[in-house]
Amino acid sequence: MIRGEEKQIAFGMLEDNHWEENGQRTRWDYKDWGPHANLAAGSIVRIEGASVNEYNGKMSLNINQSTRIVVLKEGVATPVSSNDPIDINDIPKEGYICVVGRVLASRPDQIHRKDGSGSIDVVRGRLADDTGTIGFLSWEPFEHEVGTLLKIDGAQVRSFRDTPELNFGRTTRIEVFHDANFADLETLAASTLTTVAALRDGSRDVDAVVQITEITKRTFNRDGEEKFLWSGQIADPTGRCRISIWDALPFEEGGLPVTVQVKGARVRAWQGIPDITVDNADQLTVLETPPWDAGMDLTNHAVDVSLTDVVAGPSRVGMKTHGMLVSVREDSGFILRCTECRRVLRDGACFDHGANEGNEDIRLRLVVDHDGATAAVLVNKDASLAALGMSEDDMRAKVEELGDLGFVQHVRERMLGRKISVSGRSIVDDQGAMVLADGFEIEAHDAQMRASELRAQWGWA
Repeated sequence: MIRGEEKQIAFGMLEDNHWEENGQRTRWDYKDWGPHANLAAGSIVRIEGASVNEYNGKMSLNINQSTRIVVLKEGVATPVSSNDPIDINDIPKEGYICVVGRVLASRPDQIHRKDGSGSIDVVRGRLADDTGTIGFLSWEPFEHEVGTLLKIDGAQVRSFRDTPELNFGRTTRIEVFHDANFADLETLAASTLTTVAALRDGSRDVDAVVQITEITKRTFNRDGEEKFLWSGQIADPTGRCRISIWDALPFEEGGLPVTVQVKGARVRAWQGIPDITVDNADQLTVLETPPWDAGMDLTNHAVDVSLTDVVAGPSRVGMKTHGMLVSVREDSGFILRCTECRRVLRDGACFDHGANEGNEDIRLRLVVDHDGATAAVLVNKDASLAALGMSEDDMRAKVEELGDLGFVQHVRERMLGRKISVSGRSIVDDQGAMVLADGFEIEAHDAQMRASELRAQWGWA
């Protein structure tokens, strides 16, 4: 009751810098006196005209009736938990859920406040069922041992970078669950090994079997102390990515390639490409033979991926895809790159380093399509010359003869509408998919057979 009038007040918790790495975030309680219907769980909002309270050194926010709420990203309304568990593989990217899973890993950790006022004790770990695994972060004491089967009701799903993660708080109910038919720890651990293709930025407690194909030691100084890092390339039959090892190697540097089992690693991404980070040597176990065909050469192995999966999936290294060439951009051909950062010069100037003479390079800038999925393709110098069937001198002579736009039109006449295959690495972000191709082929096709297929598809006689 307020001044004799009954009012309903919404309350909850806000945090700033939700995108910050290492979980360094500031959280405040809030009361919504509006109430404002657009304050939904998971939303990113700008709040204008709120008031701040301090009680016993704890800050909170009053969102008044006159406060303006601007929604920058829509969230989801908090549903009433049905207590019906869902499979881990069906867990959404945000919301509140109920799940049954077995504890695969559990370890204490600390989150340090950005203002230096202290740290928060948390527990990180991983759950699994027959459909998959998911990491968790418990803000409350979590004393269940590895192997325990749990029913968790009211867990909040939040995405750390690209990876969904369960958050356990004060309102989360965790209880030991009994199911004689649920897979045991050993079976789940063996069945939930991650492949390179399934790695996601932000994943933790990752277990995988990979082959290390390259490794290089880098030394650097931090706070006056010399440190080292092993950095290299790894692969399995599903793809390639990078690895960083912050400890001594459990194998000889010159004995590559070597197959290892990685346990409890974390994943970060560089330019969209996953990088498995190993902190201690005891996370690596050297295997005598790989679980795949030992004769497979993974050093230059390219995994065939449909363009639809390239566009909808994560960034990849060592991939090959196919599609129809639907566009040749006008900035294909000879280009100039910045002498400092290799950016393409625009009107003789680099965006970061200003005017410079630049270094000459060659590229093709294309767009490919397959069943409605489209991706940009940048073809490097060697692959471009091979696709055009020209030497650099031949190409220069053709450009001098036809001019820059005339040369692009010449390429269009030769390639538009043709089926092509490109290999290299893909970068997938909010702006779409791009393939950085070091391989390019125009696929041969039987025009008469294709015409027959189209007539059959459309029911023509």
